[in-house]
Amino acid sequence: MTFARSAPATGTTRPWLGRAAALITVLTCLFIGIVLAGGYVGTLLVVGLVVLYLVLAGVGLVKLRGPGSDPGYKDVGGALALVALAVIMATAAGGDAWQNLVLSSGREVNAVVVSAKADKSSRGSTTWSYALASADGAGVPGGPLAQDSERFRPGDTVTVRMDPAGRVAPKLPGEAGSTASLWSVIGLNAGIAVLLLWFARFGSRPRRKAPSAAA
Repeated sequence: MTFARSAPATGTTRPWLGRAAALITVLTCLFIGIVLAGGYVGTLLVVGLVVLYLVLAGVGLVKLRGPGSDPGYKDVGGALALVALAVIMATAAGGDAWQNLVLSSGREVNAVVVSAKADKSSRGSTTWSYALASADGAGVPGGPLAQDSERFRPGDTVTVRMDPAGRVAPKLPGEAGSTASLWSVIGLNAGIAVLLLWFARFGSRPRRKAPSAAA
């Protein structure tokens, strides 16, 4: 008698990986849209896209978690809170990174501080805005120079990097050349991706019920 041998499996299918990769791709593309909207459109569109991002992330987390594995959606809620915090921080860092990218093609100028203004927020922090003028008396494009401390006084000369088109505010050369914001964006988005992969890999496993005590 001849027995037919089943062909050995050549690989293990990982449907969870495909679902997670699709969600990560969609959210990453949407995040790029958030940064571009902040640079070219305005805050209102950014807020709308962030809300859409969180809605898609929440739906995706529910799908990745699997039916019956998180009845109260506690794990999904906790993960979504982490995603929300990360994407808000990444949006702020992305805006700063975009400004530095624009200023990288600008030029450095010596400007004179015309006036200084202190703006105190509701949290108690103070931001100083310095109106600048170039050597010929014209204003520096992009608006005032923003700083977190009182560093200059009217009449001081300061070197700044500015965008001739005035798309972003001028910055000090060291601030404009910093890559900290860019790495923050990369790190935060990588953290979101790792969280989604973890949910996709282990989320469909049902919770273990504690053994009932014997009477």
